[in-house]
Amino acid sequence: MKTAKDLRDFDSLFQLLDYFTTEEICEEHLAVIRWNGEPACPYCESTKVNTLKGKTQRYKCYGCRKQFGVKVGTIFHDSKISLRKWFVAIYLVTAHKKGISSCQLSRDLKITQKAAWFVLQRIRETYNVDAEPFTGTVEIDETYIGGKETNKHASKKAKNPYVGTKVPVLGILERDGKVFAVPVKNKSAKQLLPIMVETVEAGATIYTDEWKAYKPLKKDFNHSFVCHSANEYVSGSVHTNGIENFWSLLKRGLDGIYHQVSDKHLGRYVNEFTFRFNNRDLSEGSKFDVALANGTNKRLDYKTLING
Repeated sequence: MKTAKDLRDFDSLFQLLDYFTTEEICEEHLAVIRWNGEPACPYCESTKVNTLKGKTQRYKCYGCRKQFGVKVGTIFHDSKISLRKWFVAIYLVTAHKKGISSCQLSRDLKITQKAAWFVLQRIRETYNVDAEPFTGTVEIDETYIGGKETNKHASKKAKNPYVGTKVPVLGILERDGKVFAVPVKNKSAKQLLPIMVETVEAGATIYTDEWKAYKPLKKDFNHSFVCHSANEYVSGSVHTNGIENFWSLLKRGLDGIYHQVSDKHLGRYVNEFTFRFNNRDLSEGSKFDVALANGTNKRLDYKTLING
């Protein structure tokens, strides 16, 4: 069985399609990503596994006595869509800077829009990974995601035209490093502080704006801020331009590609953009393999996706 050192990198969609010509090649590549030459049972995690003979690649576990394939327990579990189409979808959504809509993906793969939407949501599930604590210089800011109040009917407009019914999103960026972003209920210190303390290592340098919820940070961090209300955006090395740049990428993608995102699924869309930002220095093929590897230990069925 092949191992990770035998993996091939892909610089373009053409190379991907030229290599993955059959389902057997796709399954072999997925097995290398998932097990690296040593198959393990997805039910009991035993490595006492034997490869069965047959048209499709199957395995038998001598721990729990169950048979399984390489797709069991992954985002591909019980999917009737071929792995070739799945691999194209993963490549497109990771390589395109602003993502790809379910309508466009359905046309590219010749599947229904509903199926394409479900495929994309399962791929976004692979982007939900635990972040390591940030230790360097960190920028923290928040933004609002949602439609403009001026576009709504008078009976549906919110009392506060600035905030309206938009969802706040907290962003934490390590300079020259990665970003972590998550939707939150509100911008209060009670809501934001636990997330910031968990994500950033104590004693690190943090730069923010003057929002009052950030004031408690001075207790455990080296905290400095700029006063945006006084038109102060840079004070020496103190600024939040890095995280503001990420907000720009996020909003351009949401507005230009997806147009409208429900509050229920916003977190997965935010994870999609953080994944691309955090892996921006990798080749297209490496990003594809990272997303594929993340999907080997996650499963998301339609009922769970809809019901939350």
